[in-house]
Parts: sequence; structure tokens; C-alpha cells
Amino acid sequence: MTAAAATGREYDDELKSRVARLLRFLREIVEARSNPVLRFDDHVQVEWLYSSEIPVRLDPKAGQGGVVLRAPRIAVDDPPEPPALLTGWLDPQVVGDSRYREIELADASTAASRRRGEAQESDADFDIRKAYEIKKAFEQYSESWKQWAQEDRDRRPKAALYQALQLMMQELASRPESIELVVASGLLTSSNPDPQRSVRTHLLTQSAGIERDVRTGDLLVRLVAGSTPRLEDGQLLTGSKDFDTSGSVALAEKLHGNVDSPLGEGVEEFLREWATRVPRHEIEVLDRLGPPGALAYIDDDRTLTVSPALVLRTRDSFALVEYYEQMIADLDAADSPVPLGLAQLVDAIEPADRMAWLERTGAGASAALAEDPLFPLPANAEQSQIIERLGRDSGVVVEGPPGTGKTHTIANLMSGLLARGQRVLVTSEKSQALRVLRDKLPPELQELCVSITDLSRGGSDELNRSVAKIAERKTSFDEASEQQKIDALTTRRAAALARRTELLNRVSALRESETVVHEYVSDGYDGTVASIVRKVKAAEGAHEWLPGPLLADRPPFDGAQVDQLRALIATSDGAREQRSRQVLPRPETMLPNSAELAALCRRVHTPIDA
Repeated sequence: MTAAAATGREYDDELKSRVARLLRFLREIVEARSNPVLRFDDHVQVEWLYSSEIPVRLDPKAGQGGVVLRAPRIAVDDPPEPPALLTGWLDPQVVGDSRYREIELADASTAASRRRGEAQESDADFDIRKAYEIKKAFEQYSESWKQWAQEDRDRRPKAALYQALQLMMQELASRPESIELVVASGLLTSSNPDPQRSVRTHLLTQSAGIERDVRTGDLLVRLVAGSTPRLEDGQLLTGSKDFDTSGSVALAEKLHGNVDSPLGEGVEEFLREWATRVPRHEIEVLDRLGPPGALAYIDDDRTLTVSPALVLRTRDSFALVEYYEQMIADLDAADSPVPLGLAQLVDAIEPADRMAWLERTGAGASAALAEDPLFPLPANAEQSQIIERLGRDSGVVVEGPPGTGKTHTIANLMSGLLARGQRVLVTSEKSQALRVLRDKLPPELQELCVSITDLSRGGSDELNRSVAKIAERKTSFDEASEQQKIDALTTRRAAALARRTELLNRVSALRESETVVHEYVSDGYDGTVASIVRKVKAAEGAHEWLPGPLLADRPPFDGAQVDQLRALIATSDGAREQRSRQVLPRPETMLPNSAELAALCRRVHTPIDA
């Protein structure tokens, strides 16, 4: 560490210790909230992929970005309406449930008693012919009901799967930051004297998403592009006396090399190897694809099955714990400075000290950004004020409802920082906000954005395109040519600024001229230019002023007036032509001046003595 560096507070041991204690405290909070979910039925929703009731169309060979499940859009119909003759003879609950193979008429005596109770009739009134009609109507209805029940038994499980996937898709769309969808397999069941430590969950997972086929309406479960199967035993079983997860890292590497997805080939073989290396007691690997039975705790204890399923679950915080641990490790290094953002959380630092802190640690000077910002989008007064505040401090908090220009301002700030060679990190709780911000940037800057958004919605493709475009620009970069472009653009910008300054000066001069008060222009006309013009316009009708302007780019006559002028010229005589060379006498030589006219007016109004 140099003596100059040691003078800054970023190397203060006491401050570094306080920041480290804060990070450890935050890590402990996250760890306390990161209890692993050891029972699959504690997840938000689970749909088993191999169920006797739901025949699904799976693709075990699907890899990254591939469709593992297609759920066709299926509609179910209500049961046929019974004829009125059978009213009271059928159980509505049985009629509406296709799981029954047959329907039956109610007991005749029961039906007769019901009818007697309702109509107060005697047994003799019970018509044998009526009973025959009821029997025939029931036979006909029973046939149509059986046909409906058979179709419903085939269609309803598929419709239920479609409905379940649709609900999952809606949940993912409404809470993308808090929940996730995974394809899971490797169901481990292991009891424990402590019910909280009993395990009944999947070990292998891979991120997936649900989308709708716009042509058919089918729902597609697609593995996220760029994702790989994950072995989660380290998160689930660490700390358990029944399992030794020290070899999980090597097993995870083998999983990535041999298995394409939790449904792919090699999963069962991998589970058998896992069962011999991690558990401290014997685990039986069963050749079963379906879900566990109702007596799984009794019959399937200490078992491991493939049993794949779609699991909608809350996102865990294990990655956040790793981030805190990495920050603590970096801070413990002897020559590492304390980041300003963390230091502000444990101590009050004045704006001037914050700015000096950033300069000492090599951050770009935000004052230069405020002095001469290179913004591609227009900025109003409030947005310009935000930029000026950023030039005096290390950060600015901007709040406001949607539509107030926050994203617009951020796009300008990003562009200005990138133009000065800075790197910018933008984070947001929702990936949609990042996409909106990226679309606000000029196309040239959009290509320089490394977009790491929601992987389940094409974020991986955006990342690949961004990195490829940056690599392409770096390969084709010619410093001399780019410097010429910069010089040319700088010259054009300087000329534009000079032109802008000139126009502003002219506007200022015009505005200033409007405030000059003219004491006398003519009789009755004085004051500012605007007041004189208003007086002239007010008297325009009375004085029949000639229409102006007199010197204009277009003639003051319309077509009819031009025709009239031509007719006058054609019929003009010599005397009229001579008049064009004649001049009127000067008014002052023929008319009295104002003083003489005033005297004449007084004489007119003065009575004559007799």
C-alpha cells in the first residue's frame, strides 16, 4: 500500500471492521431465511410427469432450450342433460362424475315414497305404465351418459394438466422474481426421528419455462436455454448426519458431463452412483417413474426413484449467501479498499468527502458529466437538475410515479457515462424494467449492453447476442478511423453549439428590443413595439391600411385580382399611363401642419361677435 493510498478512509481498519461486521450480520439473516425445503408437498405446486391418470407427451431427449412437454388445449363438456321424466330418479353427484362406470335409478320404493310425500298420492296411483316409460328413458340416457363418461375420463386428466400448467404460467408471469419452475427428478425419501429433518424431495433440477403455442394454443414446457441439470444435495442435506455431501462437487461435474436433462438418459445410472457415495445408510434405488403412493413414508423409506415432476417453487437464497461470503473474503484482504457504498451504511460521509473518495479509488468524475453531458435524448428542467445534483454527490435518489421520466433520465445518464468510457451496472427487481431501459438507448449503445435478464424469457439469447456484438466490434476496431470519426463529430457538435449560442443571442436581442419604450413615433403612437402594433391593428379598419407585407415572397393578389389587374391594364388609356410617372405634392407644402390645423379648429369653434 502506498503512502498516498493510505491517507484515504477507504483503508481505515476500524471502518473496514465495521463494514465486515455488517456483511456477516446480513449473511446470517439470509442464512436464517434459507432453510431448504425437504418435502415436495411444501412447494407452491407439483405436477407429476408420469401419472396413471395423465398420459403426457414427454421428450426425454430434449436438451437446453428444448421442449420437454406439450400439453394440448383440451375442453371438457358437461354431462348430457337427463330428460324431465327422470327427475328425482338420478343422483346429480353421480351423473356429474365420470369416474363412475354406470349410473343407477333410485330405489323404486324410495322414489314412490318421495312422490307420495310430494303429491300425497296413494300406492294405487302409482302407474305401471309410467314405470315402464321411466325404465326406457333411463336406458336411452344411460347409453349417452356412458359415452360421455368414457370421453370425459380420457379428456379430463389432460384438461386438468393444461389448467395446472396455465396456472403455473400465470404465477410465473406475476411473480418472476420470487418463484421459479424446474423440471425435477431423483425423488429421495428418507425418514428421520426429527420430522423436520425427514427428506422427501427431488435431488436433480433444471430451470424451465412455460409458453403458449400461438398457432394451436398448446402449452409448452421448455428447458431454459443455457441451463444445465443441477445436483441440489449440497443445499438440501448439508448438516444432516445421514448424508456425507463432501463428494457432491465431483458428482455434480459428472452430472453435467453425462446427463442432458433430469428426464434424459443416464439419470437412473447417476442416481445409483449417488446412492453408493453420499448416504451413510443404505438407499434402495427403485425402477419407478410414477409419484410416491399415499403410504410412501412406510413403504418407500430410504428409497430413491426417478419420479420426474414439474415443480413450481420459491426461489432460494443460497446464491445470495455465496455473494456475501465472497464480499467478506474480498474485504478481508489487506490491500483491499472499503467500497464507498458499503462505508455509507455504517458511517456518515459528507458529499465532498464522497466525491474525493470516488476520485481516489479511480471512479469517473461525475462533475464532468454534469458540466458537459453528452445526452442523446432531450432533458427537461427537472431532469437537468438531477444531473446537476449528480455532479455534486456520489448518488441521487429519484422517486416518482410511472410516466414521470425516470427511465428517460437513466437512459441519458447511461449514454453520457458510456460516452466517457465508463462501465455502467444497472440492476432492477423486474427484468421488464431493464428491457424498457435498453429500448430507450440509441441502437449503437443497445448493442454494447450485456443484458443478463430472466433466463426463462430469452435472457440467455440476449446475453449471447450482446457478447457476440461486442466481440465483433472489438475485432473490427480501427483506432485511427474511429479517432477521425470522433474528431469529425466533435467539430460538428462544436458548430452546432456555436449556432445554438448565436440563435439564443438573437432571440435574447429580439426579446430585449420588445421591452424598449419609444417616446414618439407619430401622433398618438408611442410605447413599446408591441403596443404600437396593437394600436395600428385596432385602427386598420378605420384607416383602410394597405394590406401587407409589401415585400413578400408571394404576390399579394389572388387569381381573380390578377385577372382584374390585367383587364385594367388592357383598357388603360395614355392619361392613366402618365399618372404612373406623376408624383403627389408633399403634404407639408399643401396642408397645414399640426399647429396651424389646431389654430384653424379653434377659429371654427370660436363664436363671431355680432
